Amino acid sequence: MKKRILSLILILLVSAPLTFSQIRFELGANAPVAAGSASAGSSAITDIFTTIGDFGIIPIPNLALFLQANMGFLKIGAGVKVQSLIVYSMAYPAAQVELALGPLMVDASVGGYYFAYYTIGNIYGLEQMDYLVPDLSIWLALGNKHTFRLGGGAIGVVPMDSLQSLSSLQLPFIAYAGLKIVLE
Repeated sequence: MKKRILSLILILLVSAPLTFSQIRFELGANAPVAAGSASAGSSAITDIFTTIGDFGIIPIPNLALFLQANMGFLKIGAGVKVQSLIVYSMAYPAAQVELALGPLMVDASVGGYYFAYYTIGNIYGLEQMDYLVPDLSIWLALGNKHTFRLGGGAIGVVPMDSLQSLSSLQLPFIAYAGLKIVLE
C-alpha cells in the first residue's frame, strides 16, 4: 500500500508542473557588434565596445526549447539552447527568466556545464566543462502575440572555479544585436 501511495505522489509531483507549463520555442540570429571583459576586482570595464566591425556582420543562428511556467508578466523556464556557426553547433542546458513590460521583454538566462557539440565530418559528443554561459538581453516584441522580436544583449563565459572568489571574477562578453521568433 505504501508503494502505491508513494507512486501516486511521485506521479502528481511530476505531472503538476506540466499542467501549468507551456512549451516555448525560439528561433533567431544574433550578430556580434562588440566584445569586452568585465572584472569584479575593479570598477572599470576593460576593452568595452571593441568593435567587431572589421569582420563585418556575421549572424549566428540560434534556437532554444524551454518548458516554462507563465506567471503573467514573469515567465520562468528550463530547457536547451543551441548556438551554431553552421560548421560547428553547440547545445547546452539552460534556465531562463523573462520579464514582460508591455512590448518590452527582458530575458536573463544561464546555462552550461554540459555541452553537446556537432561539427562537419560527423564529429559529435557530450562534454562536461566547468563553464557557465550567462545571457542578458532586451527585446522589443512586435505583433499581436509578441512573436517577432528585435533587440540586443550580451552573452559571456564564466569559469566555475572563478565563482568561489567573486572578487577576482573575470567575465569576457560579446554584445550582440539580433532578431528572433518566439512561439509559445
